[in-house]
Amino acid sequence: MGAFFVYILKSSLCLAVFYLFYRLLLSKETFHRCNRIALLSIILLSYILPLATITTNQHTMVSTAVTTVEDLLIMYEQNVVPNQGLQPEFGFPWQEILIICYVAGAIFFILCHLWSLGRMLYFIRHNQRKQLPDGTLLIIHSCNFAPFSWMKYIVISQADLKENGHDILLHEQAHIRNHHSWDLLLVEVCSWLQWFNPAIWLLKQELQNIHEYEADEEVLRQGIDARQYQMLLIKKAVGARLYSIA
Repeated sequence: MGAFFVYILKSSLCLAVFYLFYRLLLSKETFHRCNRIALLSIILLSYILPLATITTNQHTMVSTAVTTVEDLLIMYEQNVVPNQGLQPEFGFPWQEILIICYVAGAIFFILCHLWSLGRMLYFIRHNQRKQLPDGTLLIIHSCNFAPFSWMKYIVISQADLKENGHDILLHEQAHIRNHHSWDLLLVEVCSWLQWFNPAIWLLKQELQNIHEYEADEEVLRQGIDARQYQMLLIKKAVGARLYSIA
């Protein structure tokens, strides 16, 4: 467990540093597809780079410090005092407490995610369903919450479908065509392992914003009036969000 804990710390540090560079260099750009690729690459690199091993001919201060931290964690896990090989005296079990807190937090967020996913799937299965020409499944309900999409499903209320159905469907179909749900699923899984890292939550929010920008661009390319569409976005932005995963 000590080695895994070190890996998660390294991965969290990589993610925080990469996201900081993204905020400084790319966050103001309007090339939304490139920004989306950059954010997804940050996630993948932050988990791949800590697995790489870099060797040098001579010891450096940085490598020595990192090795010492790893050795301390592993030695505490094995109840061995560094440089002595003796059993340590009774003290505060800080490593055990950290591991328990980390595991408890991960379990909490996993359960929240599964609860949200289960409620959403139950809602989709128990409401009226209609298949659109592009293969998308439209779920129509009578509740009062904002429309959303997940994988191949679009969930929309009867009132929204009757009032602004065309524009909303174009927007949600853009999300589905761009496979935005898979991005969110990847970020959710990463947030289970790095729930303590503020960078993963900021990155998730940034990615969701980019998804909306991409969908809006596709809607406007369909010839929808920009001013009318802006008013629709404002109206739907203040609606209730029932399922956090979507």
